Amino acid sequence: MSSADAAARARGENPTLGAAEFGLLAVLSFAWGTSFMFSKIAVEALPPFTLIALRTLIASSILLCFLAARRRLPRLSRRDIAAFVLVGLMSNAAPLCFISTSVMYVDSSVTATALALVPVITVIFGMFRGVYPTVRALFGVFVGLAGIVVLFGLDAFASFGDDMRGLLAAMGAAITFSASLFVVSLVRHHNSVTVATYSLTSAAIWTMTAALLFDGVPQTLPSPGILGALLVLALWNTAAGSLLLFITVSRAGPAVTSYNNYLVPAVAVGCGTIFLGEPLTLQSAAGVILVLTGVAISTIRPRPASAVPPPG
Repeated sequence: MSSADAAARARGENPTLGAAEFGLLAVLSFAWGTSFMFSKIAVEALPPFTLIALRTLIASSILLCFLAARRRLPRLSRRDIAAFVLVGLMSNAAPLCFISTSVMYVDSSVTATALALVPVITVIFGMFRGVYPTVRALFGVFVGLAGIVVLFGLDAFASFGDDMRGLLAAMGAAITFSASLFVVSLVRHHNSVTVATYSLTSAAIWTMTAALLFDGVPQTLPSPGILGALLVLALWNTAAGSLLLFITVSRAGPAVTSYNNYLVPAVAVGCGTIFLGEPLTLQSAAGVILVLTGVAISTIRPRPASAVPPPG
């Protein structure tokens, strides 16, 4: 890394971008985007709480080993522990369980597109902190919500069927993750890898407790295909994805990394269509375009956007 890049980062600017940085962004987007497909596969045999408990347990164990190998395990105060308990619930446990529930009822690509509304919802939450959106941002919110109506169809709002259950779960994931972007300030004095590791560890404790209460102890082992999807979710989509996020932000800057908000749904739609046979109709394509257009209108501004994409 050049001294010019280091100086740019110190000033809060993006370093010089090249093939390596855009390659990292592409790999990160692929890691997050494919998670919806593997969740759709795994949830066919594993209940949502059990799936996320196993996923976060494996991923957090890998990241804890990574920190221990680097001798970077920090000592946590009681305040830190309490903060990570809350952050783990809001940023990982609740959203991931909502996502797993959503893909039980609707296509994985539909869930991923609904999750793209996180920046739009964050604009709305900002109003409660006295940060009022511009007219353009409000217009983007309405465009994004209109995209959700088009994506799910008016029939989904007429009855409490599978589409509505999938929609409510997806929106629950988007809302809880958007809220977590405000509570994560409680742990910002730690580096990103530490935050990812301990928030996932907290999420594992939350979801293991929920899985035992609501799902019980699994009586049989899933098939090799389901176990494979679980391992991919834990090792690639979660553990590696968290590390890739940290590396991409450090090399490319937060503004460039925030392009995940547009790339992840595209990856999820492509994977769902090609590998799961999910239909890509004119209506669903129009819904995806409207949602991403709304996100772009609401979030593109002179200052850097949020670098953290929604979980997947």
